[in-house]
Amino acid sequence: MPLDEGPEPTAAEAIKPAPDSSRPVPHWWVKAAEILTGWVFTFGILYVVGYLLKNYTESTWLGRFDDGVVRWLQAFRTPALDDVSWVWSKAGDTHAILAISLVFCPIALAVWRQWRPMVFVALTMVGELTLFLCTAAAVQRDRPPVTQLDDPMPTSSFPAGHIAATMCIWVTIAVLVMGRVRSRWRWLAVVLAVVMPAGVALSRMYRGMHQPTDLLGAAILTALWVGLLWWVLWPTSTPLYEPPAAC
Repeated sequence: MPLDEGPEPTAAEAIKPAPDSSRPVPHWWVKAAEILTGWVFTFGILYVVGYLLKNYTESTWLGRFDDGVVRWLQAFRTPALDDVSWVWSKAGDTHAILAISLVFCPIALAVWRQWRPMVFVALTMVGELTLFLCTAAAVQRDRPPVTQLDDPMPTSSFPAGHIAATMCIWVTIAVLVMGRVRSRWRWLAVVLAVVMPAGVALSRMYRGMHQPTDLLGAAILTALWVGLLWWVLWPTSTPLYEPPAAC
C-alpha cells in the first residue's frame, strides 16, 4: 500500500484484530469435565434443598409462610388480573425462552464476532432444563394447596421451572452485555434481568403453581449454574464492541 494511503496513525488504537474464533472453547475436554462436575454438585444441592423443603417444613413457620403467601395472592384474583398473570406466565415458558435465545444469539454473534458467548447461552439453557427436570423428578414436591389456574403439569413444584428459565436467560444476557458493551444502555439488560423474573415469579404464585420456596430453588439453580459457566468459559473476555464514551 502506498505510504500516502490507509488509515491515519491516530486511528491505530481503534483498530483491533478479530479474535480467533476457530476454538471458541480451548481445552474443551477439561472444560467439559469441569462443567459436568459442576452440574452434579448443583443437582445435589438442589435435591437436598428440595428434599428438606418437602419433608421437614410442613408444620413449621416456613411451611406456613409458603402456604400463606399463595393464599394471600389468591384473594386478589380477578378476571383482569388472571389475564395479566397468564401473559406474564407465558413470558417464562419454553416457547418464549427459545424465541429470546434465537433473537439474541444471532445479533450477539454479528456484533461480537465470537462463538464463546453463544456457547455460554446454549450451555446455560441446556443445563437449566436438565437440572430442572432431574430435580423435579427426584424431589416430587406437590403444588400449593390452592385452586390452580393452569392445567395440571407433568413436573412437580420444586424448583420453579418457568422462573428458573427466565432467570437464566435474562441473567446470562445481562452478564454478556455488561461485560462487552460500554454504552449506558447496557443497564437496560440489568433491569430486564430483574423485572422479567420478578413478573414471572409473581404470576406463577398468583396462579397457584408455586410457593415462595420454589422460587428459592430457581434462584439457587440460576446462581450456581450461571456462575459455574461464567467461571469455566469466561464469556465476557476480549470485548469488541465499544461505542464512544459519550454515547
